[in-house]
Amino acid sequence: MMFLCTFRNVYADTYTDGVIVVKHEELPVKKDGRRIQFNHPCELTGNVIANALSYVYFEEKGLLKKKGTLRVFQDDEIRKLVPLIIQAFSVATPAQVVAVSSYSERMLLTDQQNYCIMFISDHSLNIAFSRVHMLQTYNDTMSEKKKYTKTKENPARISHSRFWKLIPSAGQRLEPTHENWLVMDLSNEIYQQPVVQRVGTVDEKIKEGASELDARIRKLEAKMDGGSETKAAESITPAREIHGESKIKNKLVILREMVSDEIISEEDYDYKKAKMLREAMADMSIKEQLQEIKDLKTEGLITESDYNEKKKELLDQF
Repeated sequence: MMFLCTFRNVYADTYTDGVIVVKHEELPVKKDGRRIQFNHPCELTGNVIANALSYVYFEEKGLLKKKGTLRVFQDDEIRKLVPLIIQAFSVATPAQVVAVSSYSERMLLTDQQNYCIMFISDHSLNIAFSRVHMLQTYNDTMSEKKKYTKTKENPARISHSRFWKLIPSAGQRLEPTHENWLVMDLSNEIYQQPVVQRVGTVDEKIKEGASELDARIRKLEAKMDGGSETKAAESITPAREIHGESKIKNKLVILREMVSDEIISEEDYDYKKAKMLREAMADMSIKEQLQEIKDLKTEGLITESDYNEKKKELLDQF
């Protein structure tokens, strides 16, 4: 069976996994001018929720939009969200929606935020969004986490966004006059099938190894070991000699050459660059990290925006 809905005298409020938050909200959701009573609480299975989230798509609007259809939720988000959403639905009351605030890593030094409400009505899963892939800095994300318990945002009250619109797929339709509200028929066989790993975005391709970027970098590094090490040794400053050669700089130089040779894309470069700025300097002091990103900016390996964002993040750690 697809799912069961049973009433219980149980109430819970908020479930979290890091900065991902799933909570109950008593929000008025209306159709044809009448407030909906939700079919809650509900017992939902993991594969149904995982498949439902995996098949939520959108298109960007505007002059700078990305081409094609994009997934709203990445696989790492879905893995964290599924158990929280199942738990929230299992104890929600007929007056409560399940509100979801989730984040996934972008290619640059920001995260992307999704915010939606979910509810069961007429045996269909409804998902209405107010934010899709909204840029968030590290500080924005922390601020959102602190204030989530006080916020009551109602995506059902809006009908569209200037920046995106949802694209229905199999077993889905848009709520009339809404570009931000999907209605899913969970009896459709697509939601009943075993969950399949779907790798769609650049981030996901790299994380799952589909692009084999790391392997290609290792091979190219091995080929360039002799020449690149000699060049780097000639150009390093006395300060660099004390702290050792900048491995980040060398890898970014190699990555830039791979972009020039069309071995990898600019998106691959941006992702790997952001990952190194997040992780590769963990063993350095804040002062050393500031010097490192200053050098990288001077040599054109990171942008002014990358530098300012990382600098702000480091200074906030004092």
